[in-house]
Amino acid sequence: MCEDHARFGPYLLQVSRSESRRRAEALVVEDAVQCGTCKPRPQPIPMPELD
Repeated sequence: MCEDHARFGPYLLQVSRSESRRRAEALVVEDAVQCGTCKPRPQPIPMPELD
């Protein structure tokens, strides 16, 4: 990644389900290096296989 496009932001490492808290939880890195030109999708993508 070139210096002009490097940015810092959160990055999702892992999603898991906590049975004791009855919810999905994510492990996130707060200041990961990211590409400044790529665009994330505007809406979450359904993943019913994780339910």
